[in-house]
Amino acid sequence: MSQWITVYSFPSSKDLSALARFIHRYQLPLRITEEKNQQLLLSPDAGLADMLKPLLQRWDSGELDLDRVQMQRVENGEPISEGPQTTNATIETQRGPEGAMSDGQPKASAFVLPTFPLQKTPISLLLIALCFLGWFLQINNLSSGLLIYPDRSSGALFSQTPFSQSSLAWHIQQGQWWRLFTPAIVHFSLPHALFNALGIWILGRPIEARGGSFLFVVLVLFGAVASNLAQYFWEPRVLFGGMSGVVYALVGFALVVQRFQPQWRDIPTGILTVALVWLLLCALGIMTLLTGVGVANAAHIGGLLSGLFIALVYCALSGARRFVPS
Repeated sequence: MSQWITVYSFPSSKDLSALARFIHRYQLPLRITEEKNQQLLLSPDAGLADMLKPLLQRWDSGELDLDRVQMQRVENGEPISEGPQTTNATIETQRGPEGAMSDGQPKASAFVLPTFPLQKTPISLLLIALCFLGWFLQINNLSSGLLIYPDRSSGALFSQTPFSQSSLAWHIQQGQWWRLFTPAIVHFSLPHALFNALGIWILGRPIEARGGSFLFVVLVLFGAVASNLAQYFWEPRVLFGGMSGVVYALVGFALVVQRFQPQWRDIPTGILTVALVWLLLCALGIMTLLTGVGVANAAHIGGLLSGLFIALVYCALSGARRFVPS
């Protein structure tokens, strides 16, 4: 049986809710008990106790906020993510946008993906489900009512066919306004659905959890319509679908919010950089050359621009304050 040792003792009047959240966030082998008018933090691991003592002293004295502390477990000098029982770890605090710790040392690059209650991200979960529903409908030839029919009258980009005679105009005249959005639901392959669902999970959930579902619905609808229209007017003769345009609207939104609120890092900057590099490779035709698969580049760019625009308006109205880290 493990011998529980005292890591730190606090007065009985000390509020340990932040410490409890810290323990839960990293699934640390710690427990809090009360003995002789004191609150004791116990651990079966002496190494973990030695590592935590300086941190707890600084927190107890009011020097730092545990809710803004990041911890990354390491083994033999290499970061690892598995195993809550690992005792070797690096801990860093986030004091401000300059990335400096309170002791003046440069901040490490450790990052822990945040988690959010499912009830705070209902629209994101719905979009993920719609990605797979759209793929199911497509492979069963049930998606025609969701797509914008391509124009077949011209083989050139920016068809000279008057808009009033275009397939999109025909849809609108028939009252089928939903087609401005629903091509985003349809996916032509399972990998495409998986890729976009992952994008919504990583990008969409942090934005919805922080900004609220109403903002997220506006961003998704605007991004879907903008990306679909951009793709249709760029290549009206080509059938298209997928939620990539919405994902890039989220990329654009996150890029702007992180400029207005530098401390918000629920979405790693590296992921946004990879998304922009991917957009560039696709726009240059490199991915089509390598894979032989057509890419809706105009939808990506239209979605990105729409996300940038909404974020600029949102931040100009002081919305970025909702993205201040807890």
